[in-house]
Amino acid sequence: MTQQNERTRTDAAVAWTVGHAGELAGITLPAVAGVLVWPWLATVSGVVAAWWALNEIRDHKTRAELQNKVAPRQIEAGPHGNAGMGSEREVRA
Repeated sequence: MTQQNERTRTDAAVAWTVGHAGELAGITLPAVAGVLVWPWLATVSGVVAAWWALNEIRDHKTRAELQNKVAPRQIEAGPHGNAGMGSEREVRA
């Protein structure tokens, strides 16, 4: 039996967190320092965090729109069954 490697939501969340560790630290550390040292730093950190979140949302929407616009293409096999050779007909999936 072969086991399929499907990506779960947990895998996606962990990959996102690891990929954005620097950005998360850049928001979290100033916020904590603002609470402990200087309250205005927490406010500035909150504004930067909101800007970053909006940027991530826009990026996600843009990526989703691009994926929906580009339809995968299939190539039908020729008369002898060799796809990619001879006269094929492209089919939109």
